[in-house]
Amino acid sequence: MLPTVKFLDLERAGDTLTIWFNRPEVKNALSDEMAGELAAVLEALPEEADIRFVILRGRGGAFCSGGDLKMFKSVFQGGASREDIVEFNASFGRMCHAINGLPQLFIVLIEGFAMAGGLGISCLADVVVTTADAKYALTEVTLGIPPAQITPVVVKRIGASEARRLLLTAQRFDGREAHRLGFAHFLVEEAAGLEKKAQELINDARRGAPGAIALTKQIIAAAETLHGDDIVQFAAERFADAMLGEEGREGMAAFSEKRRPVWAAGEESA
Repeated sequence: MLPTVKFLDLERAGDTLTIWFNRPEVKNALSDEMAGELAAVLEALPEEADIRFVILRGRGGAFCSGGDLKMFKSVFQGGASREDIVEFNASFGRMCHAINGLPQLFIVLIEGFAMAGGLGISCLADVVVTTADAKYALTEVTLGIPPAQITPVVVKRIGASEARRLLLTAQRFDGREAHRLGFAHFLVEEAAGLEKKAQELINDARRGAPGAIALTKQIIAAAETLHGDDIVQFAAERFADAMLGEEGREGMAAFSEKRRPVWAAGEESA
């Protein structure tokens, strides 16, 4: 069961859940409360088998402008202990871990601002779609702080060389450059194109079995830490589990009988 939220808006449509950042008055800056809600929703999603696709985007024409700087100043520099600050920053890592653990296809749609931590979150998505005029930057060093939790995910997303340039200089760039660099997989000219592209992606992905997608994401994640015989064995065991499971049997039967498998029976025609 998904948790009750205040700073997010959860919008369910069939097998798809759209999570909206819902602090448009501050361009969806990440407060402690909103980050905690997002982590709680993400941690609940693996148990929601009827949700196959998860979309993250922002209300008010902005994705996420990064951390809530007013909170940083008033709370963190207004009497919070060092341990409290460490715990808050580490909680961002908890949210990243929850994203990595999602069995569902995870899509991020970006318009307006994708700054600092907001950009970092998008680096963990399976697929990112951006508008051409979206505004990007990794601004932490201009505020006298390091981009602590997001540095590893930015490096992983675009490579160490470009990550160094952007993390250390805080250069601003638009959606076209984000697409070129590899932050985003797809580029659309206007915000209206975001939802259209997301639906196209979901229609394509409905041809894949939910369990097979989840297992593939496990193998992708394992490939970062396992090597040699270990990753060979891990992938082989996931393959065997699927082949002998209900989805594997249904997939082989559907192929032999020249029909769609049950999970794709309702997909829209291409």
